Amino acid sequence: MDSNDFDKGRRIFLKSLLTGSAMVVAQSLSGGLVTKIFADEKKGPTLQAFDLPIFQPKQAIGKGFRQSVASGDPTSTGAILWTRVDPGTEGVGVTDSNFNNGLVQWLDDGSKPPNNGVRKAIEAGQFIMVEVSEDPQFKNLALRCYTPIWSAFDHVVKIDLDGQLQPQRTYFYRFITKSGLVSQTGRFKTLPPVGAHLSSTKFAYVTCQDYTNGYFHAPRFIAEEELDFFVHLGDYIYAEVEYGNVSDRRIQLPSGGKHAKTIEDYRLLYQLAKADESMQLLHQNHAMIAIWDDHEFANDSYFPAMAPDDTHESNPTRRFIANQVWFEYTPARVKFDKNKSFTDFRIYRSFSLGNLAEIILTDERLYRSAPPCGSDTSDKFFAKGCKKMFDPKQSMLGNSISNQRDWMLNQMRNSKNVWKIWANGVQFTPMKILGRYMNLDAWDGYSGERAMITSELKKAGVSNWITLTGDLHSYEAALIKDNYKKDHDKDALGVEFMVGAISSGNFADMVKDKVNDVLPFAKKKSVKSSNSYPIPKDRFEELFKKLDEEDHVDKTRKKSLQNREQAGKLADHLIDGMIEKLSKLIHLENPWLKLFNSIDYGYAIMELSHNKATWSAYSVKDIKSKTPSGKSLLFQCEVPRDRAELRILKG
Repeated sequence: MDSNDFDKGRRIFLKSLLTGSAMVVAQSLSGGLVTKIFADEKKGPTLQAFDLPIFQPKQAIGKGFRQSVASGDPTSTGAILWTRVDPGTEGVGVTDSNFNNGLVQWLDDGSKPPNNGVRKAIEAGQFIMVEVSEDPQFKNLALRCYTPIWSAFDHVVKIDLDGQLQPQRTYFYRFITKSGLVSQTGRFKTLPPVGAHLSSTKFAYVTCQDYTNGYFHAPRFIAEEELDFFVHLGDYIYAEVEYGNVSDRRIQLPSGGKHAKTIEDYRLLYQLAKADESMQLLHQNHAMIAIWDDHEFANDSYFPAMAPDDTHESNPTRRFIANQVWFEYTPARVKFDKNKSFTDFRIYRSFSLGNLAEIILTDERLYRSAPPCGSDTSDKFFAKGCKKMFDPKQSMLGNSISNQRDWMLNQMRNSKNVWKIWANGVQFTPMKILGRYMNLDAWDGYSGERAMITSELKKAGVSNWITLTGDLHSYEAALIKDNYKKDHDKDALGVEFMVGAISSGNFADMVKDKVNDVLPFAKKKSVKSSNSYPIPKDRFEELFKKLDEEDHVDKTRKKSLQNREQAGKLADHLIDGMIEKLSKLIHLENPWLKLFNSIDYGYAIMELSHNKATWSAYSVKDIKSKTPSGKSLLFQCEVPRDRAELRILKG
């Protein structure tokens, strides 16, 4: 690519050969985009700069945009905007196999006029027009530009507006094609400048949305919240589609298999998730900051590109495909290069919210070490453990491959913001039950590295540390300690807040599944096996036996056989008793864990001020029904500034 300095060195214009023509690219020297178009005709230049056609909305809103729109990774001066144009509705698009997020034709006085190749591509409809405004009617535009429809990347559109907009503003955006297709309208907020005073912020966070296990009601309620953004902790899709508890949400993969393996398989899963009406409402109303967990590739995955449910051999091709499709469908400020290895794809990153908070996101799948005690389910779940899990070289963050742990610790130590918020995929605090480790696929399996992290942060005097966690499909509020055997609550270093799943199966579902197996006439009260149980079913069966529930179940079964009319009530009573017993044991053996719930689905809200952090966990009912029946406040806690303390307001 050739480059030319322009506008006193603030821009670089890059030329890339696309469909046989050179495309003009505007980027700042720092990697962001710096131009700002003033679309208000009273203040700025004409919007028909360079005599390019101005695409006009001619079709019904949303026609040609089945996946709607989304925004992500907001900054103080922009965000990533995303959409997908239905194939066949707008010609071919740009066919270049190298995705460059900066390929944009801006319309302002500071932009270089397009060459013939750019002009022809826009006139041919290979580019889409983007409009951004502070009003939803787009009467006074803040920005207008053209950017490619990427045919080789499943017809998605991604554009980075960083450097284009004003801090702490609400913006509306839409996409318009040459033929007049116009997308749904999206909305996002820009952040305050780094280091600027910010009195408060409010955001939601979610995890684990198995499309086949229920409807996405939680996103619908989050869309109605007044937020600055939301965080997704992973499992946006499930690569596994064996089961389908909801008849109209069963999935047939293009490959015909039960686990996604081809690029068409993975793309279909994202297309379905983003076609969901509730998810569309969420994305249309709030920008997303996202990481992944395992199911975006394969259950319980680890380095190097291992999918243990399918094979004991590494599959870098499948891992690379999963990376690419995540990149295609996620509005994240990350780089993707088809010519590099799957390990070169970096999604760990951080965001500063003025002087109030630092949000640090880590990738806990791409680089992590193999399971410490073996890859069989009995070695990872409800497991006895082994010596290797305490070895600091056993790395969740894959430090020897990525230096991610060093990066994360430096971000935590060097942040000058009040709150250090770690968006962490899997449970950080220990969890045992009946003397066994519940889940060595979480941080318990990497206890040596966990101890190193807490020790380093304690040594550095890092305060106001909050860890946000998903994965277990349960709600949890816990104290993070350096030594869980010796340290008192007053010695805690931080707090961990786990959020329940949007729709993935929880421990209550597993109990219901067990009851379904053994109690006749109770099936309508139960669920079938799920793709997304928090631990494998065979390990739950072992746990069930250790809970000494067999006699109780057998007695209930006999009563159920004798009285069909009472079978449902007997099943409910049995389920409630088993869940209560499980919860009591978890609290008893893990005293740092102050709140626990694996019955409800939903989301959580985090509100930060300079004096305190407030965590509110919401339960959303009836995920098996198309129509949500409401939400309720499940838990609420406060964490005072400079004290790692959990003040339970509702528990």
